Amino acid sequence: MVSASFFPHVPRVWACALSAAILGGCAGFGQVPPTSAVKPVETYDVGDRIRDVQGGPDLAPQWWRDFHDAALDRLVDDARASAPTLTVVRERVNEALARTDVERAAGRPQIDGSLSVTPTRFPGSYKIPPPAAGHWQTDTQVLAGLSFDLDLAGRIDATVRAASRRADEQAALERGASLALETALVATYLELARDWQLRQIAEDTLAQHRALLRLTDQRVAAGLDMRMASLRAAEPIPLAESELAGYDADIAVLRDRLAVLAGRGPGYTATLVPAPAVLDVQAQLPRALPADLIARRPDVAAAKADVEAKTAQIDVARAAFYPDIDLLAFAGWQSLGLRALLSGNSASLGVGPALTLPIFEGGRLRANLRAQVAVYNEAVAQYDDTVVRALAQISDTLATIATQRKQRDFTHEALTRAQSSYDLETRRYEHGVSGYLDVLLAQNRLHEDRAAYAQAQSALLISHVQLIGALGGAVTQNDKDVQ
Repeated sequence: MVSASFFPHVPRVWACALSAAILGGCAGFGQVPPTSAVKPVETYDVGDRIRDVQGGPDLAPQWWRDFHDAALDRLVDDARASAPTLTVVRERVNEALARTDVERAAGRPQIDGSLSVTPTRFPGSYKIPPPAAGHWQTDTQVLAGLSFDLDLAGRIDATVRAASRRADEQAALERGASLALETALVATYLELARDWQLRQIAEDTLAQHRALLRLTDQRVAAGLDMRMASLRAAEPIPLAESELAGYDADIAVLRDRLAVLAGRGPGYTATLVPAPAVLDVQAQLPRALPADLIARRPDVAAAKADVEAKTAQIDVARAAFYPDIDLLAFAGWQSLGLRALLSGNSASLGVGPALTLPIFEGGRLRANLRAQVAVYNEAVAQYDDTVVRALAQISDTLATIATQRKQRDFTHEALTRAQSSYDLETRRYEHGVSGYLDVLLAQNRLHEDRAAYAQAQSALLISHVQLIGALGGAVTQNDKDVQ
């Protein structure tokens, strides 16, 4: 520490020596491995399956409202507001933002104050002269100190950039968690709607089996059939009752799963019943997007922010090779004895630079730089892998949707024919052309095709929900500005 009055008398030779020390204090980087380059997303060959998609309008931010189910809307809204999983990631974002502010504060002037009153007996044979020597005196100090890191090497700036990119990464992960929660809720709700519809079909099937048994018993009683016919007619009933009980169990599990996703107890969804028409929604593919907008996916954006944070950490490692210069100053009062504290001679003032030089560190700085470069290269590889997997997920989901759409259409055609056959058999029975047994058999085929269509339609809708997640959710105004 050098007092302010010292600076006018600093010899020029000391200034030259200080400059030489600063230049000489810059340690060499040594042999540094090369850094990998980030491959732009738009340079990937996305394939014809993604490139040729012709979809509908842009996805709405609250895309689940397109199912027109008030219970689903309430479920998603409640989950977004209070689900513990989202609270966790939101607090991680807040923590990352706070840490960024902590790092940023290191580059600003720091002022602190101190007060000490220390009774001290000074020895008689020490550097303290009389009259204090050999007596008790009160060592009193009231000081204010200021320090400011000039950050000539950019260490603080790089640390702030790294912390800021970490906050961006956490924000992207929060978006990803929110999207994952939304898609999981909607997909599970569609599963519940499917099982509820299958349960209704199972009830109809059970009723049909019982009606067939009553008809058969009547024929046996009239001597038109043998007892074996009644036994055969009764055989499917226990299996149908077991199937119905299985659907009840599946529905209970799905309701509990929805409650967990929403961050609520099981009672929250204990009586939840999806709207009957929720499976009748004809979902459209989202509008085809430029390949570079794959970068808006939360996991891709988080991986990109991680790469940028690692880039800043390399700059931090490089800055450690250079001198660190702080400006230090203090002002206040210092005295031996409380009565002398406020006298004119007790005033104290000092100002000057503090210089830290890396002279010999045993290769620590070079090893740290190599480590940071390796960490950066790893982050680049993980980013590239995330992009590749994202494109593959989108392509796979599109292929699944194309197949499931055909299967849905085939089952719908079968259902239409089964409905026509049932209607025809019903009219024949009403006109006495055929027996009721033919009507029940046609009804049984109709129930089977109803179940197959419900499963095919729900699978297609769930795949559409998965595609929404694979594409990163709705396109925001920021995404459009990126284009």
